[in-house]
Amino acid sequence: MNRRWAGVWALAGMLLGGVSMSAHHSFAAEFDINKPVTLSGTVTKIEWVNPHVYVFLDVRDAAGKVTPWSLSSLGPAAARRAGVTRSSFGQGETVTVLAYHAKDGSNFGFMRRMTFADGHSIELWLGDDAVKQ
Repeated sequence: MNRRWAGVWALAGMLLGGVSMSAHHSFAAEFDINKPVTLSGTVTKIEWVNPHVYVFLDVRDAAGKVTPWSLSSLGPAAARRAGVTRSSFGQGETVTVLAYHAKDGSNFGFMRRMTFADGHSIELWLGDDAVKQ
């Protein structure tokens, strides 16, 4: 290989090396937009990590049985742009969440809206407004 091509490939490698190349799944691959679920529970944990913010809820049924749920959301950068911080998720508070259930039926969903006891809510959604609920 001549020096020119070696330089071109070296430059391409440097440029591409600076770009994040992590794979990412689509919403539709993991969640069912036609299966919204409303959960009421206590926020037990918040993971403010890339690529998504995760919120963990303990959901208590009428019989008192607690079922843990985990909810994915947008990434931390998108949440910050929407004016949402880690403390916005109210760890220890009782909340109602509108989410879309995971296709595998597990206690996992994509959080759309979180409403607090005082009535204020946060919404993190980049989807089509036509499916807004």
